[in-house]
Amino acid sequence: MIKIIRENKLLIFLTVLVTLGVLVFNVFHYSTSYGIVEINNVNSLLLVPFILLVCGLGMVLGTTKNTDEIENAYQNQLSEREQQVIELICLGKKNQDIANELFVDITTIKTHINRIYKKTGVKNRRELKFYGKRVLQKSGNQ
Repeated sequence: MIKIIRENKLLIFLTVLVTLGVLVFNVFHYSTSYGIVEINNVNSLLLVPFILLVCGLGMVLGTTKNTDEIENAYQNQLSEREQQVIELICLGKKNQDIANELFVDITTIKTHINRIYKKTGVKNRRELKFYGKRVLQKSGNQ
């Protein structure tokens, strides 16, 4: 639970901000003269648990799905070389450093990375590093 909180600091901050807006400023209060249903203070207070529930579920569901998909791909779809590339990326190495360490050309590393992106569904190196570290910790490789 603490990991989820650490990884979603921005979402938690925005949730607290919206909650404070509901409680203190009553930003969801509309005038009946405009024909919109009036949401009074009591109804606004009922929105707070709903907002917290939606944001909480979003944090939990948003982090577990990607990790599970990448873990499945890591164990079943990725070649041994692609797994090595992920491990080196998670250590913070750049493409040229990885190529030098594995004794291959840099274009080969770029090909491996593109295949990893397709197989795991991650969009960029930052995302791969984030989820890759979690998978490696789970599998005990790092």
